[in-house]
Amino acid sequence: MPTQGASITVAGGLDLVSSSHALFRTPGAATILENFESATTGGYRRISGYTKFGGASAAIPSGVSTESIEGLVPYANGVIVCQGDDIYWSTTGTSWTQINKDTYKVKTGTVSVTSGSPTVTGSGTAFTTEFAANDRIRINNTNYRVLSITSDTVLTLDYNPTATVSGQAVYKSGMSSSDLSSATVSTRTNQTNCQFVNYESEGIYGTLYITDGNNKIAEFQITTSGGSNVFHFETLERSSPINPKICTIYAERLIVAGQSDSDSTVSYSTRLEPYNFTGSSAGSIDTGDVIVGIKVFRNTLVIFCKNSIFELTNLDSTPILKSVTKNIGCVDGNTIQEIGGDLVFLAPDGLRTVAGTARIGDVEIGSISRKILPVINDLLDNIANYTIDSMVIRERSQYRLFYYQSGQAASGQKGIIGTFKFDSNGVPAFEWSQTKGMEIKRCTSALNTSNTEVQFGANESGYIYTLDSGNNFDGANINARFQTPDMDYGDNGLRKSLYAVKANLEPEGTNCNLKLRIRYDFESTDVPQPGEFSIGCLSSAAVFATSLSVTNAGKFGFSTFGATTLPSKRVLVTGSGFSNSFRFSTNDTDASYSVNGMFVSFIAGGRR
Repeated sequence: MPTQGASITVAGGLDLVSSSHALFRTPGAATILENFESATTGGYRRISGYTKFGGASAAIPSGVSTESIEGLVPYANGVIVCQGDDIYWSTTGTSWTQINKDTYKVKTGTVSVTSGSPTVTGSGTAFTTEFAANDRIRINNTNYRVLSITSDTVLTLDYNPTATVSGQAVYKSGMSSSDLSSATVSTRTNQTNCQFVNYESEGIYGTLYITDGNNKIAEFQITTSGGSNVFHFETLERSSPINPKICTIYAERLIVAGQSDSDSTVSYSTRLEPYNFTGSSAGSIDTGDVIVGIKVFRNTLVIFCKNSIFELTNLDSTPILKSVTKNIGCVDGNTIQEIGGDLVFLAPDGLRTVAGTARIGDVEIGSISRKILPVINDLLDNIANYTIDSMVIRERSQYRLFYYQSGQAASGQKGIIGTFKFDSNGVPAFEWSQTKGMEIKRCTSALNTSNTEVQFGANESGYIYTLDSGNNFDGANINARFQTPDMDYGDNGLRKSLYAVKANLEPEGTNCNLKLRIRYDFESTDVPQPGEFSIGCLSSAAVFATSLSVTNAGKFGFSTFGATTLPSKRVLVTGSGFSNSFRFSTNDTDASYSVNGMFVSFIAGGRR
């Protein structure tokens, strides 16, 4: 009998809800897609791993592995971490600087102030050389900003003192790293789920604000002087909202919500003064529903509540609170991310977008995660057992959500990946896959000062990890599986004897462990099922005279010569049936690879 063939394009992502009949028409979709990601250019790529930030010399920020890491964020070419009751910063991961310290240092002379007047009168002071406009200054245990400087003995504060004092020492914020090591700790307690936002208009790195629901708003900034770092840390005291959980920047203001005394209220600072919640342009507004997240989207502030969603605008005049929906809320504020020109969030019926929800309302079709509904339902049914966090990988158009279970083995930790792309009809959609074995409790991503995307994560080990890095999960194998639906090649009544599979593969290095499994007729026990087939070694292409280093350039043993960028591996196979599925799998620490498609050769047999 003559050999026939069928070409299969790999696309569509994980589909756990379509019928087997419907999946006959989309053979490139996946019924298992674990530790793979849908690539924006097509195909499924085995994901990268994660490695300790700092490598073999990595250190735990607090030095205590049992203290929980409750948040992290890239800042000043490094990462800031909340661990236990303290906050740390590092650029290397090998040593950490504790930054929740009182950074005010006494300056020359003494000062006097009068209640109700912003003027500071100095005696023996050197205001023109020791201070500048907008510097942080402390008088009589109260923190201010310097508004202007008239002379060495006269300056103006940004607001009026409430007490008259004289002969007081004057302090200025700013400590070197050597000073900081012996500075007094600024006490914080019971930190949990720390949130961060950067007010980027201040300084080279901006000013970072930190909220967690159990402590006052923290303000941290690194400036530079003479090429050295200068550290600033304080808690906001000026009638600031009480222990808010959530923060963002909108309309040149610091916005906070989830205060311990009012969990339905959004509060906003004075314009251009994120540290000031008492000015004439500061204020608050009540939503009437428990707030779980806030996010800036285009020209609006989107407020996510348990049972509703609002938009807040017009803070420079009369604030306008507009309802997006009163029928759908957000389950967890840590799931909110901007991607694909919209905001994604976890709702009671799955992952949604704000624009889709506003357009369609509370009908199920508004969910963008319908194809992985069993995964989402399992997450929602057991959500009390998980710590949830999410991030966006911009260069891959990916939304990643991790749901971490304390006490669960690393191999059992789960997550999902959604790649935003356009289908064959030009319709925007997400293609989904799952992660398993990624032990990530907290995660973050951002562009650093070099405009390079960086990603960090943490778990209960106490270490910080560089995500999307390396070929293993902190030393553990990456167990990756991709299984197609059963496919009938257009004729379910015709028996096919498979002869060969030519897989289109794209390796990123050497991998010699890729296996192919074929199952016939939906894995029927009445049909003989062959064992696994080895695909053989995959190697990325080498360019002569550029391998590894100049010293080793072009030498045998340092490159794989003759490899192709997009190799097609032909595997002779056995077995027959009316339909069959394919499974590609690896369980190793070798290089990543992509499965882009396959060409199947078969011999037609009898008709049932």
